[in-house]
Amino acid sequence: MATPNSKGGFSGKVVFVTGAASGIGRAAALAFAREGARVVVADMSEQGNEETARMVEQQHGRALAVRCDVTRAEDVKAALDKTMAAFGQLDVAFNNAGVEPKKLAPTAEWEQEEWDRIINVDLRGVFL
Repeated sequence: MATPNSKGGFSGKVVFVTGAASGIGRAAALAFAREGARVVVADMSEQGNEETARMVEQQHGRALAVRCDVTRAEDVKAALDKTMAAFGQLDVAFNNAGVEPKKLAPTAEWEQEEWDRIINVDLRGVFL
């Protein structure tokens, strides 16, 4: 992870946050913005992304909302290309996007499709 700059914040840094449309991702995006970072909010939910970006800007930060399915390499590449076009750099990747099982059950009872969905988002998404 990138370290804060000499002023103690993330001023001048660009932070890419996945799963930023709600929850922990939104909270992280807002926290990085409060510390002076320019924030890229990436999520599949365009509405949630836009809301998070507005919240960042309401606290006088700069944000870029990008739709991104972290399981698709082409989405991740496109989101990173937009990041570079807008800000010219990337300093921190906060790989937060994740999913849980659709129903609470022992792992042995999951269908393979459910396993694949979780692994694709929670692991492959971080790798990409």
